[in-house]
Amino acid sequence: MRFHPEGPSIPDILLERCDTGRVVFLCGAGVSLPSGMPSFVELTQHVIEYFDPPHDSEIMAAFRPWLHDQSAANVPLDQIFNLLHLEYGKDEVNALVSKRLGTARTDIEVGREHALIKRISSNQSGVPQIVTTNFDRLFEVNQTQENLTRYVPPAFPNLNFGSTIEGITYLHGRLVDENAVNHPYVLSSADFGRAYLSEGWATNFIKLLLERYIVVLVGYQAEDPPVKYLLQGLNHDGQYDRSRLYAFDRGLAEDIEAKWRDRGVTAIAYSDHPALWKTLEAWAERADDPRRWRASIIAKSQQDPKVLAPYERGQLAHILRTTQGAKLFSEAVPIPHPEWICVMDANIRSAKQKKRYYTIDDNDAETFDPQEAYGLDDDLQDISDDERKRGVNNDNLLEWHDEDDNPSDYHRLAGCFEAMPKRLSHLMAWLCKSLDSPVMAWWAIKKISIHPLLLQNIERNIEYSTSIHKRSRQLWSLILEHHRDPRNRRYDVDWYDLKARITNQGWTAGVLRDFRRVMAPRLEMKSPYGLGEVRPPSGSWEELQFSELGQFEVVFTERHDDDLDIPDKVLLPVFSALEEQIIIASGMLEEIDTYYFPSPSCYPERAVEGEEHFSKGAEILTWFVHLLDRVAMKWPELANAHVTTWPVKEPFFFRKLRLYAFSKTDVFEANRVVEEILSLDQDEFWDTNVTRELLFLLTDRWEEFSQENQNRIIEHILVDPNHFTYFPEEDIPKEREILAARYARYLELNGCKMTSFHRDQLTEIIKRIPDWNDGWAKSVVVNWGSRTGWVRTDEKPDIILDLPVNEIIPKVKEILKREDDSFTSTQPFIGLIKENPRKALSALAIAGRRGDYPKEFWSPMISELPKDLKPRLRRVFLNRIVRLPVTALVELRHKLSNWLEENLAEILEFDEDLGWAVYDHVIEGILSGGANATQSSFGEVIRNGEVVIQSRRTYSHAINGPVGKCTQALFQAVPSEEQKTGSLIPYSIKCRIEHLFTAPGEGADHAIAITTRNLNWLMFVDPAWVKEWLIPILDLKHPRAEPAWNGYLHCDTIPSIAVAEFIKPYFLNLIPWIEHLSWEKDFSVRASQWLGLMRMFHPDEPSSPSRTEMRSILRALSDDARNRFISCLGLVGQKNANGWVKYVIPLIRDDWPKERQYRTTNSVKAWIGLLDDTGDNFSAVYDAVKTHLVPIDTIDHLFYRFTRDIGGNRAIAAIFPDTTLDLMDKITPKIFTRTSGELQKILELIEDTDISLTKDSRYLRLIALVEKN
Repeated sequence: MRFHPEGPSIPDILLERCDTGRVVFLCGAGVSLPSGMPSFVELTQHVIEYFDPPHDSEIMAAFRPWLHDQSAANVPLDQIFNLLHLEYGKDEVNALVSKRLGTARTDIEVGREHALIKRISSNQSGVPQIVTTNFDRLFEVNQTQENLTRYVPPAFPNLNFGSTIEGITYLHGRLVDENAVNHPYVLSSADFGRAYLSEGWATNFIKLLLERYIVVLVGYQAEDPPVKYLLQGLNHDGQYDRSRLYAFDRGLAEDIEAKWRDRGVTAIAYSDHPALWKTLEAWAERADDPRRWRASIIAKSQQDPKVLAPYERGQLAHILRTTQGAKLFSEAVPIPHPEWICVMDANIRSAKQKKRYYTIDDNDAETFDPQEAYGLDDDLQDISDDERKRGVNNDNLLEWHDEDDNPSDYHRLAGCFEAMPKRLSHLMAWLCKSLDSPVMAWWAIKKISIHPLLLQNIERNIEYSTSIHKRSRQLWSLILEHHRDPRNRRYDVDWYDLKARITNQGWTAGVLRDFRRVMAPRLEMKSPYGLGEVRPPSGSWEELQFSELGQFEVVFTERHDDDLDIPDKVLLPVFSALEEQIIIASGMLEEIDTYYFPSPSCYPERAVEGEEHFSKGAEILTWFVHLLDRVAMKWPELANAHVTTWPVKEPFFFRKLRLYAFSKTDVFEANRVVEEILSLDQDEFWDTNVTRELLFLLTDRWEEFSQENQNRIIEHILVDPNHFTYFPEEDIPKEREILAARYARYLELNGCKMTSFHRDQLTEIIKRIPDWNDGWAKSVVVNWGSRTGWVRTDEKPDIILDLPVNEIIPKVKEILKREDDSFTSTQPFIGLIKENPRKALSALAIAGRRGDYPKEFWSPMISELPKDLKPRLRRVFLNRIVRLPVTALVELRHKLSNWLEENLAEILEFDEDLGWAVYDHVIEGILSGGANATQSSFGEVIRNGEVVIQSRRTYSHAINGPVGKCTQALFQAVPSEEQKTGSLIPYSIKCRIEHLFTAPGEGADHAIAITTRNLNWLMFVDPAWVKEWLIPILDLKHPRAEPAWNGYLHCDTIPSIAVAEFIKPYFLNLIPWIEHLSWEKDFSVRASQWLGLMRMFHPDEPSSPSRTEMRSILRALSDDARNRFISCLGLVGQKNANGWVKYVIPLIRDDWPKERQYRTTNSVKAWIGLLDDTGDNFSAVYDAVKTHLVPIDTIDHLFYRFTRDIGGNRAIAAIFPDTTLDLMDKITPKIFTRTSGELQKILELIEDTDISLTKDSRYLRLIALVEKN
């Protein structure tokens, strides 16, 4: 948790133990520096300056390096003090120390930092618990407690016998007066040796302290003598429990982690000293009254979490990780904002951002980023899909945590009630108080499953609450139904099970009951589409549709195209059971606010075009129709009875089924059918989902209807004054007439006779409909199925083909102005270019005489001109390009540069002089347009609504810029015979490249980036030109070095030996230089990989990095880049014959930096990822890697391949049990801070594979850890 955005992230356990008085601060010189006390170096310098030893003395030789570089490689200061004691006497030296430290500053505030630490370290009685290696008495300044206990060596509190640590313990001695007889300070190496080694009273005290308290080091560096002596004694085996000892240190987390980890300390990084003391001041306020501090944070929970900063959300998350905090949160009044559920749920707050596009322009897209809205300050960012599959995720506050209790009532074989930890119970209570918020329903819909106890509490709340909104109650009832149906949590195999039971038992009464159960509809639900998938709803229940909260679908069991054999003896009960379930499904569809529910036609073989696709719930209708046909044929009276009971107004299934059933002459007589049809209200009659069933019914039974009834039906279609409720008011007359005409004309075309009056009436209606044709009527019953398509371009030039040349451009402009929003884009000029390019070119020439060079016509003229033009017309076209004015060239610069890139080589072959004239004219036109004209079309990158600052001097910008494309055109134009070794680039091309290097604005950068991407090949064919023009630009001090290196790093191959020979001096310093640039990618990774590949494949070449140089390169990388380099090593090992042994192992063993600071948690993860893919070389690679491994808090997902057979390959632990055991022993700390399920699986697999290893000391240590946890 952070107290401030720029402050250090303090572990939860440390804050919680501090609240209970179980934390002791061990303070060093850094605490007293702000109060004017000297550092150890300054104190040593003060003493030396006083005694003024000879310039050539051993003391000065030892201390002099400290004046220039305070490096750990210098002679330790405690040893220098030992020399001073020997030379000038211990009492004299220590008296001088007393005098210096006893001099109080009056110009600054003294003891402020000490007061903060006293407040933080105070126990629950308010008494400070401080241990300090400082001699000064600043912890006693402004003392408010009476008789505060002080301890001086060696008389420390005996913790073995229950003594407390209350007060101030001066571990190295307390400052005495300058004139005192004794000055008992631990100051020299001899003093440290007695305190920590020979007599060991300091070491023993700290050991006892760590057994009872968490200790926090503040004011130290890892190299300080007290730290060195203390921690070397504690952590002699390198695996001390790091959860007991913490240290604040300034620097990057990855750097200080390595410095402190090997000393058995968990490092807490901070950026600078003010940030640390600001954090400690806030921590002191919390320590003064933890309950009041928690209450102040929980008060923020009534705000929308989106308005808070990530560190503020992190503070509340810290509180919610404790049972006490969760309880206070659940009892807060007013109830905390419901969107805190999005912060608690790691799957929601870690989701990728979503966009909703209103136009094709990305800038118009509405974006929502859950990580920005709900993320915590210590969350992992942008977790990849691969990492998610391996279980990498952020902390989920809605899951069980190591600190949670484990309810015993769950651990029973019978009579088990599903209890949950108290912390989660409190969060459940809050959630149930917030059920009336649509946000909570949205969250529950997203979940695959919900704890049974939560479902029970939700049900109780919605059942007994009187204030909950009726739509909320309705939706929660559906959510409960969904989550309680076990079919929604498993693969649907019920149909196969039912068929197997029928095969084995026949259609017994029990099987019929099973059939009814299997065919029961169920409700599927999942996240809504678009932004709603990641953004919770913000409206009220009155404003929201259920579709904004989730996608709902009523489904029947999947029958897998495998029908049942239903004998006649069980046909009626099967039909009745299915009928009952369809009625239930209809009710469910109504409950989920279904407005549109297309269903299969009851006539699947009649007038169908394309393939039909329907929802899972609708497909049952086809099977039911088949059963209805059988029942109607065998028992028409019973079929009539069933249909009569069907709900008349039901729109999803039975409206269509009733009309289909009415078509059966043995079931319903004609007059009854007419009355049923005419009793339909307007919405039912004109429902397009039943058009086929209605019209097929009418045409099939028309002859059976009396003349009177025929007239009634036709009048209902043509004359009925009622309107369509689903059309806008202004469209009703037009749309009603069209639909009426289609229905009536269809009947007429299919032999349904009508009176002359009705025919005349229909004719009049059709006359009023523009562009009518009978195809509209014929297609009214056609079921088109699903079709996909694109916006079509109509290029037919008919409308302008025969026009005079001077009228073509005005006519096309007029057509384009009339374009509507239809799915057809009319582009007759493109068709004219393809069919009669001469006429199209003439039309543009005539427009040009009027000074009109329309971009919308010149652009297709350039890009769509046929390739098979006759030479004369081609020459005419090229000459037209040469005559284009500068303004037109600038406007067409992107189209022309694309065209040159694709066609320059062919143009030069056609007519070299004319081709170069075209090229030069285009280039001069673009360059004359200035900086704006040379700008890349690659625009700004917008992330989370903000512009990401990125350099435009890159290859990515070059390939999208006109000068970059024109440069690429020159390389495309190099004749093939000129591409051999030393063949030289033609002067006609080189001189133009050199000219483009002087382009204004971005143009020169783009030309250089394109050129350097071809550097390897250019050195191959024209080394002299490269050495003159390109090698100098690659000097990191050159003003054009940035585009030059960015272009070169986009090359597909590593530097050739010839190139590397010249650029090696720059290459070796490239990585730190790149880190200061704002490129779109981290090319330091590629640079390091290239250097690594050169080192592995050409180790003896002078142009390749030496062993020492390679090690320096790897040191210069960030921790992330170094770990990505490890992944590159994996590819080398896998893709090259004997690659692991020949290339990878030597680099790891000989070249990898051996300093401990490069053995970070993330590097260990990377090495394990590398070992995953080593195959038969696992043991050999591990032997090289193991020196770079250190204990880490085990992350289970790292060992997926170790315990599972994947792709035909056995689990690694089963193939290499001994090596795997050694690996696990190497990286597993002595004390777990979290449980590890994978370690247990690995040990089980090792035992199954080689039982002799169960007696190995490594195995015994690891299994003991597993069993304790």
